[in-house]
Amino acid sequence: MLTADLREGEELELKREWTDRTLEDLAAFANTRGGTLLIGMADDGTVVGADVSDREIQRIANIITSRLGITPSIRVEERDEKPVLAIQVEPIRGLVPCNGRYLRRVGSTNRDFTQEELARHLLERSGQTWDALPSPWGLERVDLEAIAHFARLAQKRLPHVHPNAPEPLLQNLGLLIENRLTNAGALLFARQPQERFVLARVRIGVFRSPTEIVDSHEFEGTLWQQLDGAMERFRRLLRVRFEVKVTEPTLEGLQRKEIWEYPLEALREALINALIHRDYTLTADIQIRVHDDRLEVWSPGRLPQGIRLDQLREPQHPSVLRNPLLAQAFYYAGLIERWGTGTTRIIALCREQALPEPEFVEQPGGFRVVFLKDPFTPERLRQMGLNERQIKAVLYVKERGSISNREYQELTGAKERTATGELGQLVALGVFERRGTTGRGTRYGARKPQKAQ
Repeated sequence: MLTADLREGEELELKREWTDRTLEDLAAFANTRGGTLLIGMADDGTVVGADVSDREIQRIANIITSRLGITPSIRVEERDEKPVLAIQVEPIRGLVPCNGRYLRRVGSTNRDFTQEELARHLLERSGQTWDALPSPWGLERVDLEAIAHFARLAQKRLPHVHPNAPEPLLQNLGLLIENRLTNAGALLFARQPQERFVLARVRIGVFRSPTEIVDSHEFEGTLWQQLDGAMERFRRLLRVRFEVKVTEPTLEGLQRKEIWEYPLEALREALINALIHRDYTLTADIQIRVHDDRLEVWSPGRLPQGIRLDQLREPQHPSVLRNPLLAQAFYYAGLIERWGTGTTRIIALCREQALPEPEFVEQPGGFRVVFLKDPFTPERLRQMGLNERQIKAVLYVKERGSISNREYQELTGAKERTATGELGQLVALGVFERRGTTGRGTRYGARKPQKAQ
């Protein structure tokens, strides 16, 4: 029988039987985020059963301990009335070699660490952070304008900051150690940090199609300069409308509010997150893609260990910092809060403007935030499992406002029973909502995102 809910991935591997090559999977799990190996399962999820005798379990445990130097959790599970051996390993602080190789888990495969990845991994597992490492630059490299800019921003949280005394300021922030700027200090306060950190920059491109770029700008300098430059570029690229509210019949009673295509504060939050949480050891820059129907902010590096993708939508989720010194400086500057509220604030700002909730996507090599104007493009509808008749109906509703069951039949050629079922599925998925009377008078219109109350 097939266990449909099981699919091999970053934290799960299925094996028909134990072989010594299975050690590679366990080593890769330990070097990544941990994982579970199920013995007695075919690749497609079919349960074939395994030898779960005490003698076999002890034999496997001894092999793992002697060959990998780790102690797994081994238990017997019953699936489809057959015994399966579940071997679970946790991530470890160091690295587990296997036959002279250092492996990591990427999707459902095991891959060798590159030299660059090995260095970064060992740094992270040792408890050190990249932003605290010393750079080759000292105080002679400090940009006093950047210091003054920070002092203005930090006036509320650091009221005693003196922009004319950069050395004690940098020392107090942990950005100057033995007369050398840390990597964080260089990115925040050094003149032209790209001389050492070549790809510490932001790129914004405007795309007419997935491969056709019609405009591209790069922003370098300190992280403050990159943030300000990118935000100014957003103001030039994005459309804005004005909402006028009359509170009293006077000139002063007219209140004008700017409504941008995407909330600027949400874009700012996403960009700040990218600047302070990205992995600066990766040879890539922050890339922002502006499409007709969406805006994407991509930053190098996946989520730090200790936080899952689904937790980003929780009102209170763990705040795990890859670059704590950078995060601290942005906190004192009043640009972020301490406790992991950035992603939930992005969601709230989009909902306030009745836009779809943004998507958070973790990919090999990077993390992407996708801001949407329309969640129901043909591509996204196909990803939801809808057929071409349903997609045609959605496009019809976008143009006409609503559709009836009979109009659905005429538009798509579907029989009445099929039309009823497919319209019901569109309602169940939150694409359509029913309007008007029941029965033959029912019409179906697009369901709009709800504004936050």
